[in-house]
Amino acid sequence: MRKFKLIVFSIFCASQSNAQNIIPNGNFEDTASSFFGSVKAENWDTPTNGSPDYLTPFHQDNFPKLSAPNNFPGYQEAKSGIAYSGLIIYSLFANNDSKRYREYLQNRFTKPLVQDSLYCLQLYVSLADSQLFASKNKLGVYFSQNQVGSNDFFYLPVQPQIMVSPDTFITEKERWVEYNFEYQAQGGEEYITIGNFTDSTEVDTLKVGGGDPNNPDFIGTYYYIDDVYLGHCDSIPLDTGVGLQESELIGRNHRLYPNPANEAVRLTFEVRVNEEFTFSLYDLQGRLVQEQLLQVGNEHRIVLQKDYFVPRNRLYLYQIRYANGEFLSGKLMVE
Repeated sequence: MRKFKLIVFSIFCASQSNAQNIIPNGNFEDTASSFFGSVKAENWDTPTNGSPDYLTPFHQDNFPKLSAPNNFPGYQEAKSGIAYSGLIIYSLFANNDSKRYREYLQNRFTKPLVQDSLYCLQLYVSLADSQLFASKNKLGVYFSQNQVGSNDFFYLPVQPQIMVSPDTFITEKERWVEYNFEYQAQGGEEYITIGNFTDSTEVDTLKVGGGDPNNPDFIGTYYYIDDVYLGHCDSIPLDTGVGLQESELIGRNHRLYPNPANEAVRLTFEVRVNEEFTFSLYDLQGRLVQEQLLQVGNEHRIVLQKDYFVPRNRLYLYQIRYANGEFLSGKLMVE
């Protein structure tokens, strides 16, 4: 039974707060009544005739195939809580290449987005065990002022502002993969729609193996989705990742200030650090934007050099790594 989780990017643990998340029920934990005694994820709808799945232990008795963590496409513990969603982003079981079945998730924000404001989007994805194919540059996120939809089972012909994994096939089946993005609002957006917005003739897939190749349910790409967050970047829930794991280092309590920062920050420790260490700064996509080797001591001044291409008015994640592999981590707003 798999209970471990892989996080592709972030730095430290914090619980997701519905008060900070303008996507209601972003973790899929709240349920609403559905048909024939079933339940659905409250606030989440489908904009087409496709039917994304609500995977929850509440389905165990009447709809065991839609239960969690064990369900028809595979086995996965929820990223948080007990429930999550699943959707087909591409089905290869069809005769017409230009019209292949897919599913979407849609939700309405608790308040419209403010023009030119910067928002951070975070979501977790895992490929279902039984699926024979993975995809890249196809799972998209579309923000809109009005609802979008169609009265069929095929793709929505709109251009998503965000592609979840543009360059890498999302192949991880055992653990959750975290993705972080920044979005500058046009103003007035009230809806988020998640799915595959690409015409089937342009879909790129990778055969990864999985379930029965004769079962049409498995001939395609089906992703689990959980913990979808959109809000101000200083409130984004962050876990441990990029091979970065949270570490409590006794006697190495630190303070990084000012935060928000501008040209430079000061890093102080309660006790003297008797070894060299590396200070690294990452953006929300996990890209290294600045790195500096620091000497022993308990106080340091770190210049946020512009020639390191550190854009202002952004949230960054920092790491203090020692030679023995231990590290401290946190987040820094640069204005």
